Amino acid sequence: MSKNVDPEETKSIITRLKTVRGHISAVERMMEEEKKCEEIFLQLVAIRSAVHKVSVIVAQRYAKTCMADAIKEGEDLETVLNRAIATLMKLNQ
Repeated sequence: MSKNVDPEETKSIITRLKTVRGHISAVERMMEEEKKCEEIFLQLVAIRSAVHKVSVIVAQRYAKTCMADAIKEGEDLETVLNRAIATLMKLNQ
């Protein structure tokens, strides 16, 4: 990870991940308690949304810091861009 990462941004990401963990724990409890499928599904939608938001934030961070650092360290621009495209395309799989 880049040395230029904003600690507040890291803290925000960790907070979001803890929220995801809470949603997952809720789904586990709901399954054990045999809650209605609709309630469980809504929690799963919340998990997917929260994970997507974290993914977008990390992708932005990657573009702003990791790619810039690689270029500053002398990596070929085309190589950095191709690696970034391949990595970011995985978000849509």
